[in-house]
Amino acid sequence: MFPGEDMPLHIFEPRYRQLINEARTHGITFAIPFIIGKEIQEFGCEVRLKDVVAEKEEGNMVVVVESVAIVEIFSYNKRLEGKLYAGGTVNRITCDDPIVSKELMELISMYREQFDSEFLSKQGNEEITRKDLIIALNLSSEEKYRFICMPDGEQKESFLAGQLRYLSMIREQETLLGDDFGLN
Repeated sequence: MFPGEDMPLHIFEPRYRQLINEARTHGITFAIPFIIGKEIQEFGCEVRLKDVVAEKEEGNMVVVVESVAIVEIFSYNKRLEGKLYAGGTVNRITCDDPIVSKELMELISMYREQFDSEFLSKQGNEEITRKDLIIALNLSSEEKYRFICMPDGEQKESFLAGQLRYLSMIREQETLLGDDFGLN
């Protein structure tokens, strides 16, 4: 998840119930690492508890967490001393860099003109950031992870341009189908 995005979680394991209760009581944040094939990756997101939606007597709950930062994970311990849950050392990574590619800004303008005039609309003269575009494109977790792992801004913006071109192609096909498409 990128900062500002929410996700519901079903909490049932004792270690996670302990973590959520501490987040609830003390307002702590915690990291959720990205996992590929049961392997913890070097990046994840820092989240805060936003809401406890439902809770049962035995302690199981449904919560909503909100991402506050992308993090790089430097160390990981399967169990923190005196706790049931894991922990480690992380470093926050900025993802609010403004878009600098003229090509990408032109693609955003064309998308607005052709499909959605409100796409990435900002108040005043605020710059559009890469994070804004990632959230607006509704990228999958895997695509977000690929983006985070890219070494430089030029490669990241080229990736985002490709994603926006793909979305534009889908929207164009939807427009061409128009009234010819219906449910069976």
